[in-house]
Amino acid sequence: MRAVMILRRAAGWLAAALAAAAAAACQPPARMDGKVAVAWPAGPTRPVTLPLMRASHRWLVDIAFRRPDGSARRALAWVNFGTPAPILSPALYRELGLDRGRDLAFRLGEVPVTVAGDTVVDGPGRLAGQDLLALLFAPRTVEAVLPAGVLQAFAVALDPSAATLTLGPSGSLPARGAAVPVRIAPQSGLALADASVAGEHLSLVLDPGAPYTWVRGRVAAAWRARHPGWERARGATGRSALAMVDLGLEQEATVLRLPTLALGPVTLAEIGVLGTGPLGGPVAEAALGEVFWDRWQEPAGLPVAGWLGNNVLGDGRLTIDYAAGWARFERQRAADPHDLDGVGLTLVREEDGYAVGRVAVRAGRPLVDGVAPGDRLRSVDGRLLAGEPPESVLHALSGPPGTRRILDLERGGVPLTVEAEAVSFR
Repeated sequence: MRAVMILRRAAGWLAAALAAAAAAACQPPARMDGKVAVAWPAGPTRPVTLPLMRASHRWLVDIAFRRPDGSARRALAWVNFGTPAPILSPALYRELGLDRGRDLAFRLGEVPVTVAGDTVVDGPGRLAGQDLLALLFAPRTVEAVLPAGVLQAFAVALDPSAATLTLGPSGSLPARGAAVPVRIAPQSGLALADASVAGEHLSLVLDPGAPYTWVRGRVAAAWRARHPGWERARGATGRSALAMVDLGLEQEATVLRLPTLALGPVTLAEIGVLGTGPLGGPVAEAALGEVFWDRWQEPAGLPVAGWLGNNVLGDGRLTIDYAAGWARFERQRAADPHDLDGVGLTLVREEDGYAVGRVAVRAGRPLVDGVAPGDRLRSVDGRLLAGEPPESVLHALSGPPGTRRILDLERGGVPLTVEAEAVSFR
């Protein structure tokens, strides 16, 4: 991968970190235009609606893949509007015969889809020594990614209130809601929205498959300089920590609350945003630039400032007609400015549990006393966390300001109990 080649010319530790970030971004370089075939059944074409499952503040869909012998193999797939190419677990990749040159075949409802095998990625990669899909979803077994490069063969509507994904031919879905100005990258299917923040225009990828809205650190730093009151904390807290890994992207990130963000005629209020920290430290970023973002934006074909995640797009029905080049957003509920309220810790997921990456800081003061980076978080209010999925752990730490949580920790093999108070991130 080109990003890894760049890192190999830098320090070894930075190369490892960037390789991990490239895996986390799930951004293979394949072009997807012309690589997807949809075989609509004979007769009048009607859209199909698939049920979705919420997991780790993301969306999963059950897909029937086709084995080489023609039998069906069902698997859960992460619906990811920010990734160009399909990704399969190594085991599923081989079970479906892609290692032997076969194309990827599956059904979305009753609609057969075929994707050129040379575009499919063998395995999501590993991050912090863990399989990426396991890191994000375990104990659930998620074996695939359904990406924008496949979704762009349809008109799609993601309805959070109904937890459904509707797919149809271009022109078959109603244009419900307000128009969102977008550009579609045909090589990847990424939908770039023209957003406005305090009079500044920026391109954000529409990605309801991401739990939270992320922007470049330099964009966030410029906002903080002009609007210091927007900053809420240093360190990714709650669902803003997408991967829960010990990398500067999250550990040195900044949480902000934007008064408004506009998408054409749609004005969204009190939007939470995470400005990423420097991946390899300030010196490396000064020398190499924002390598994570520069790598991540390649499939878009244009510079992007970040992505608009599920904390925003989960508040309404998003419809994208890729071939027609339009998007609509129909608000279903007001934004939740309390979406991060809770104990101010930045967590790291490990194979056997969770640890503290850092204690979030506000105005130079830690938000939790008595907790240190590296502490193992064993339980919250008596609830054991080993084996729990990320959303369960975050829920255990969340609560209105003033809520007290009992944290059972371990430091250097010694048990430790701390009473922590939830704070507001509004």
